[in-house]
Amino acid sequence: MFCYTELMQSLIDLYKNSEHLHHAYFFVENKAKGLVEKLKDFLENTVGVKTAGNPDFWHGEFKTLTIDDARAIMESANRKPFETYLEARLPSKRIFIIQADFITQEAQNSLLKVFEEPTVGTHFFIISPQDMLLPTLRSRMLVIGGESQKSIKLESILELKLVERLARVKEITEAISDEEKTKQDAIAFLNQVESELYGLGVEKSSKVLELCQEARASLYDRGAPVKIILENLLLNI
Repeated sequence: MFCYTELMQSLIDLYKNSEHLHHAYFFVENKAKGLVEKLKDFLENTVGVKTAGNPDFWHGEFKTLTIDDARAIMESANRKPFETYLEARLPSKRIFIIQADFITQEAQNSLLKVFEEPTVGTHFFIISPQDMLLPTLRSRMLVIGGESQKSIKLESILELKLVERLARVKEITEAISDEEKTKQDAIAFLNQVESELYGLGVEKSSKVLELCQEARASLYDRGAPVKIILENLLLNI
């Protein structure tokens, strides 16, 4: 995994070489807060876009980006910018920074509609700790930081026997107790389970997907019993 300073340097180099922004970027980064600050600095001082007091700049944080969230973002993206460059008579740049621990399949398919026909001057920066983009959405974005993970085929959790799934949870939670891992690793495990369930079909997995949402909400509580939450989910799959 790259650190966010390396990710930003990759973005800066790409921008300087091409002299323009891609319409959509995807960053794989755990330390989203640090990356956002660097990204704002890049937009302000290199691209020339104000990030404070600018109605054409938007930054949102989501534990789970749902289809309703995606639709709201799409609606905002389709509006005309508030400002224009008077001399060039061109729309000003519209910037959307989206932090999301997980993006549902429906939300990704909804965002796909925006990325298939990008609006001139509108640019998206999506930040997530896991590289879990659908191939269709990935093909329309510039992925920064996920290259090292693309070639790694994750072992399917749902194909494991129950005892093996529970052993994986024990391994994660013990590593969290030893401070070798963090709660984000537990969330990454949950994200993979949820992604695999979506792959089986939303209708078929609807009840378990609801349990995933409940587990995610519980994991974000301070002092959440991570082992119990994940074990309870796996016992009900």
